[in-house]
Amino acid sequence: MRFLPIFVDTAGKKIIVIGGGPAAEAKLRTLIKSDADITVIAPSVTTEISRWAAANSKLNIEEREFDESDLAGASLLYAATENAAENSRLAKLAKKRGLFVNAADQKEDCSFYSPAIVDRSPLIVAIGSEGAAPGLARALKADIETRLPKSTGRLTRKIAELRTKLSSIMPMFSDRQRLWAEIFPPNSDLSSRLNYSDAALDQAYEAALSGSASERTGKVSLVGAGPGSLDLLTIGAQRRLHSADVIVYDRLVSQEVLDIARREAKYIYVGKSPGAHTTRQEEINRIIVEEAKAGHKVVRLKGGDPLIFGRADEEIDALEAAGVDYEIVPGITSAAAAAASIGASLTSRGHNKSVALLTGHDTKGFAEQDWASLAQPNARAAVYMGLGASRFIQGRLMLHGASSEYPVTIVENASRENEKIVETTLGNMIEDIEKHDVLGPAILLLGYATRDAAMNGNLPLRAAL
Repeated sequence: MRFLPIFVDTAGKKIIVIGGGPAAEAKLRTLIKSDADITVIAPSVTTEISRWAAANSKLNIEEREFDESDLAGASLLYAATENAAENSRLAKLAKKRGLFVNAADQKEDCSFYSPAIVDRSPLIVAIGSEGAAPGLARALKADIETRLPKSTGRLTRKIAELRTKLSSIMPMFSDRQRLWAEIFPPNSDLSSRLNYSDAALDQAYEAALSGSASERTGKVSLVGAGPGSLDLLTIGAQRRLHSADVIVYDRLVSQEVLDIARREAKYIYVGKSPGAHTTRQEEINRIIVEEAKAGHKVVRLKGGDPLIFGRADEEIDALEAAGVDYEIVPGITSAAAAAASIGASLTSRGHNKSVALLTGHDTKGFAEQDWASLAQPNARAAVYMGLGASRFIQGRLMLHGASSEYPVTIVENASRENEKIVETTLGNMIEDIEKHDVLGPAILLLGYATRDAAMNGNLPLRAAL
């Protein structure tokens, strides 16, 4: 994010608009709704600008040429002449003085952009594209306009009144956040709530307040974050992330998922790296129990599904022993995402009646499996945490009779933008892992080729980056 979206207090500020034609008029349509003192400097102005000035005491027109001294005391400058070279010159003068400047339709000269705005004051929705696609921003504005009723402004003012009352009743910020999340649940259908009358909002507020007063105990949600792509995060997971007081997350949780979580939450990283466990499981158990007993809503966020090689049972045991309430929100597991990426069904009628989900490591080191069954021609398995054990897996399977041509597909960072797919065979697996610099996290799909390879009856080697 190069351009930080912020809302600037314009009360008592001086804004200069250079230009009096269509470009200046377009800027002023929004600016005249602000509380700023606006000065338009141009040899002449449009009829519309003159009409606005007559009706607005904060809009002043000076029909003359611009002078650099006009910048004194200004907070913002809009270079909106119909001359691109002149706009560039004005932008340089402003930047030299440390002023923020917007040059009409000239991205390289801007230090800020004017977003497309949906105005339901005091609720404002601003849409920007860093100057890359203003047409798309305007299209999104038009779409949002149809979704937000005109009464949204009244509703916002009513909420402001209730917030003032609530601050004295409920001093903890996290408790207040939780109450509003109950009245306006994330990812719910807001259409009915946006049309709340004052009486209906009062009723919802009193109901939430009553519930909050009797619901001070903490709770832990064991939540699956999926394989990384936001598209594969469940609605249940999103709701917990939006209302969490504390988020305890591991190494496999993507930044994309973390970015949608509640910003005011307390974030605790308990990541574990292969061969370098930075946080012991006992410490993780202690953290989630302690935070819940402090009355917090805790999200224990795990990559994939917490019930598949996520050590959820150890955390559940600790929570039950401490008498802490908990729930489990399953997630999409990486094996499913990896299979989807290569276009292969995990189970195929007439080929395999089952699929094994395996781990490459256990508490004793490399995990032993039923190698004789896995070495059968129609056997299929998805191996988690298998990169470090790949040579061990290769040796065990071939020792039990698996063919060196047994198909293997490796999917690194399944579902993410940096996903990598390597098609290989059991005999070439180690060489190809090294050749294509597969570092993990990765799923080893034993007995699976990509859909193209399976349909063609061969196994071409490729790395899709």
